[in-house]
Amino acid sequence: MVETIYFKVFYVIASYLLGSVVFGYIVARILKKEGFGRVDRPGTAGAGRQYGFKAALPVFIFDCGKGAAVPLIGIAIGLDLVTIIIASLAVLIGHNWPVFYKFRGGGGIATAMGISVALVPIQFFIILAIALSVGFTYKYTLGKKHRINSNVVASAIGCIILPIVLYLFKKPIELIILFICVCLIIVAKGIILHFTYRNVPTAG
Repeated sequence: MVETIYFKVFYVIASYLLGSVVFGYIVARILKKEGFGRVDRPGTAGAGRQYGFKAALPVFIFDCGKGAAVPLIGIAIGLDLVTIIIASLAVLIGHNWPVFYKFRGGGGIATAMGISVALVPIQFFIILAIALSVGFTYKYTLGKKHRINSNVVASAIGCIILPIVLYLFKKPIELIILFICVCLIIVAKGIILHFTYRNVPTAG
C-alpha cells in the first residue's frame, strides 16, 4: 500500500497538517494566555519570552518531535527516500505556515532539528556542537555590540553548514538537497518574521 502514489500524496498532506499543529498556540491556550503569536513569534523562543521556561520546554519538545516523527514513521512503514524528504519539507512548511492558525507560524528551527536528528543524527550532533560554540562565542564577543541574538547566529550557522557536512560525509544527494531547502525555508521565514515583529530580538 505504501508504494502507491495515493498513499504517498496522503502522507505528504498529513505531514503538512501535522506541521500545522503549532504547539506554542496550544500551550498558550492551556495556560489561558491571550495574544500569543500577535505580539511575539509563535515558536519556542516566543513562548519562552512571553511565558517562561515552563512554556518553552514543551513547545520545543513537541515542535521538535513532530519534525522527527514524519521521517521516522516514513522509514518505519517503508516509504522511499524521496517521499520521506518531501514529507519532511511538508511538516516544516506546515509549521512555518500553518493552515490552522491563518498561516502565522514559527521560524521552524525546532522542527528542522527534529528532521535532522531523525535522518542524520551523527551529523546533527556535530553541527549542534559547532553551532552552540559559535553562538556562545558570539554572545560574549560581538553580541555585546549588535542586536542580533546569539540564538539566531547559532541557528543560521547550523543551517548553512549542515549540507556541507553531509556532502563531506558522502550522504545521498537527496538528503543534501533536502537540507539546502530546509535552510532556504528557515532563512525566508526568518526574514518575514523580522519584518513582522520588528521589536522582537530573536527568532522563534
